[in-house]
Amino acid sequence: MAGLFESLTVFSFCCAVAGLILCGSEETAAAWRPLSILVLLPQAGAALIDKRMTPLYPALDTPWFASHVGLSFLGYGFFAAGSRWDRLPAGGGDAVYRAAGRSALYGFSAFSAGMVCGGIWAYYAWGSYWIWTPKEIWSVIVWIYFASLTHLKFIPEQKGWPGWTKRLEMGATAAGYGVVLLTFLGVSLLLRSSHSF
Repeated sequence: MAGLFESLTVFSFCCAVAGLILCGSEETAAAWRPLSILVLLPQAGAALIDKRMTPLYPALDTPWFASHVGLSFLGYGFFAAGSRWDRLPAGGGDAVYRAAGRSALYGFSAFSAGMVCGGIWAYYAWGSYWIWTPKEIWSVIVWIYFASLTHLKFIPEQKGWPGWTKRLEMGATAAGYGVVLLTFLGVSLLLRSSHSF
């Protein structure tokens, strides 16, 4: 993917894939409504911009780059799906809570694998696993946020301050989507780097 149109289209597709994986039960089926907004909004944005497909530079045309991008976007899709669970009524109970936890775990796993593939690709393309671009720095922030959230899941629910409740955890999962959006669109559109659109 070399442009914003392709990125928005793949992001939309990955949100839909994450929704299909997470919304398999009757208790979680209600998430399709809010999740469908996350699938349609990027497509609406893609419809408004230049749709020309640009060929990849030779350094980008490798299996490591394709794996890096695909896994990163799949992680973004799961993070996006996780942002919708706190909007559901509490009637879904534990099934909704478990789906929110799976969205963070699956997204974190895919995103981690995407970062590893990106490092390997960068080494072959540029001679270094890591260069200090804004996108890479913000990707590490996303990774740390969701690594922390995934590990905080093992804290038992508490009632008093500073209580870690299921509702607070689901809210933190939803807030993580803001960090993802800032990394995906904000950094790519506002700051100049090798990851800019």
